Amino acid sequence: MGPFIKQLYEAGFTKKGGRLSCVYYDENTLNINAASEFEGLASCLDYFRAIDDAFSAQLSAEYEKRFPGTVLFTAGSAATGMYRGLKLWEVAVKKAKKVDRETVAAALDSARIDQGPGGPAEMVPGKRHCKMNMYIAVAKSGKYEVVGRSKGLVDPKEC
Repeated sequence: MGPFIKQLYEAGFTKKGGRLSCVYYDENTLNINAASEFEGLASCLDYFRAIDDAFSAQLSAEYEKRFPGTVLFTAGSAATGMYRGLKLWEVAVKKAKKVDRETVAAALDSARIDQGPGGPAEMVPGKRHCKMNMYIAVAKSGKYEVVGRSKGLVDPKEC
């Protein structure tokens, strides 16, 4: 996608009022091209570093301390989903007081965490998916600015 975005930028797409959007672009992907080429790009994810959430900020700081460098704890790379999934599984195992598949799966249907990247999350009974907050952000000067968020946890409404 990086070369395609560069072609759109060079063709004047954004200068003519076009809006680039990609639902999995996060803070790590902003380093693919020059910041000016991503200016105005909109993305929708379950977590951005710019959200105002104390737990998320602490989690990100702990990650950076443990893994210093340019690869950040972000949503598009699935780090937030993996964190959330493991924590929901942990809740289910504690509730089940067993580790066999069927018992944990039954307990997972009602698993909920109050803190996670981007906020709380809870499983949707019978779907093996979770509800979570969602955020819309726009790239500005090489960073994302959150411009919108869901009103509560979003149900994936799987077909």
